[in-house]
Amino acid sequence: MNMLECPKCGVTVDVKSNHHVCPKCGEPLFLSTDLESIVKAGVKSLIPGNLKKVTLGEGRTPLIEYRNFLLKLEFLNPTGSFKDRGAAMTVSRALMAGWTTIIEDSSGNAGIATAAYAARAGLKVKIYAPADAPQGKLRLIKAFGATLETARSRDEAHRKALEDKEGVYVGHVVEPLFIEGIKDIALELVTSGVKFDALVAPVAAGTLFLGLYKGFEELVKIGLIDSIPTIIPVEACGYSKLSKYLKTVNIGCGDTDRSLLADALRLTIVPRIKQIVERASKVSPYVVVVGDEAIGESLKELYSIGVPVEPSSAAVYAAAKYVSKEMSGRIIVPLTGSGLKYVPVSNEVLDKYLF
Repeated sequence: MNMLECPKCGVTVDVKSNHHVCPKCGEPLFLSTDLESIVKAGVKSLIPGNLKKVTLGEGRTPLIEYRNFLLKLEFLNPTGSFKDRGAAMTVSRALMAGWTTIIEDSSGNAGIATAAYAARAGLKVKIYAPADAPQGKLRLIKAFGATLETARSRDEAHRKALEDKEGVYVGHVVEPLFIEGIKDIALELVTSGVKFDALVAPVAAGTLFLGLYKGFEELVKIGLIDSIPTIIPVEACGYSKLSKYLKTVNIGCGDTDRSLLADALRLTIVPRIKQIVERASKVSPYVVVVGDEAIGESLKELYSIGVPVEPSSAAVYAAAKYVSKEMSGRIIVPLTGSGLKYVPVSNEVLDKYLF
């Protein structure tokens, strides 16, 4: 049976409850996955089949080679980001629990994904987002029929969403089923037949990092791999949460620099920060914090090879180029969001690199 479990004090609650954090100690919950049923099903997915109630065909994204990098094209998910994987599970939980209105906060991609999957499931959804998020993203949220509320900052959007009692809060920053949706990236990489030595992963709320870690951890438990690979977190200048805890490499960060390009990495309220740090300390030699010049140059390079990503994805590629100088072997670079949400709308900061 699949239950939600507190990693700190061990309390378990039903997946259909409205708990996202432990009712006893407040720690964000994880799903305790029934791995026996996964093995019996032939390990076609690390997501328990009985939990997935809605899909738009997310997952199984291409992996392409470029130099010594393996680019995982997560921007080819249905709404243009890896967040579709998590939103499918978040909305599936809402359906199982009988929630009719759900609330999310987002810099854009998670809001778009949640709005799309809620539309597919026939649920009402309210999304809180910063007013200065890319206009293409905000328009897509509204196009899917969501109620959009804007805030002065990404952190304020999070606070406002928590205060809204007109629905059930399912924010990806704490939602345990969102992380479950990410795990199959690990399975897809392991079963691709391609050998790799490390991964880089953007960290804002940390859902991709935690989902990858949990996926690889479960693959170790069922015997498909021997150990969890090196996973290096990537953050944007001015928004690093991990630099207080881990050895840090700065690429183009001044003392007061705050990234304008990496809008998807601007969250500083991170409920799962301790969980990220605990896992990163086991598999990450350092965290890479990237500035706008490096992001812009990497963005231009990716477009020059026909890969249309958003700037926050280019931050990860910039970090991967640094990592490739530090270690030999092939590096997985998840390109998490589509640049097609950006280019149609003029952006002075972005345009100086692309045009």
